[in-house]
Amino acid sequence: MLAILEPVNRILERVLLRLLALLFGLLVVTVAWQVAGREAFGVAAIWTQEAALLLFTWCVFLGAAVAVRRSGHYACEILPPSNRRARAALKLLADLAVAASALVLLWGGISLAEFGVNRDLETLGIAEVWQFAALPAGVLLMVPFLVEVVLRDLAALRCALSD
Repeated sequence: MLAILEPVNRILERVLLRLLALLFGLLVVTVAWQVAGREAFGVAAIWTQEAALLLFTWCVFLGAAVAVRRSGHYACEILPPSNRRARAALKLLADLAVAASALVLLWGGISLAEFGVNRDLETLGIAEVWQFAALPAGVLLMVPFLVEVVLRDLAALRCALSD
């Protein structure tokens, strides 16, 4: 299964990284517009605050999906490298904690998205659901990455147990 999942996830990760670069670039331009307009011209573009928050939210949750594939979330190494069995077991436990957190984010994100269907981002003229949809979208993108990480970590645990 890893033989199929890894190349698919590699492509998905590349697409996400390009999208993240675009969104982050737009975020920088939006904030620069906000600051330049206010400081240089004395005119505040009121739409920039909501646009920046919308872009930032999407960057955070799409970036979180990429971090899952790279096992890049916060980790505290408490065991020496020589203790491979316990390290592999703890890594798998951490994967399960990420999965549990993802479920909470999915549930909360769907609730927020439902809340935002009938509300608007006033200055942008779009439904708030577009901002809140970043949570469930990010979590759904985490799923194939998390499956890959869990399968890889299960293989590492099996290997450590057989030593």
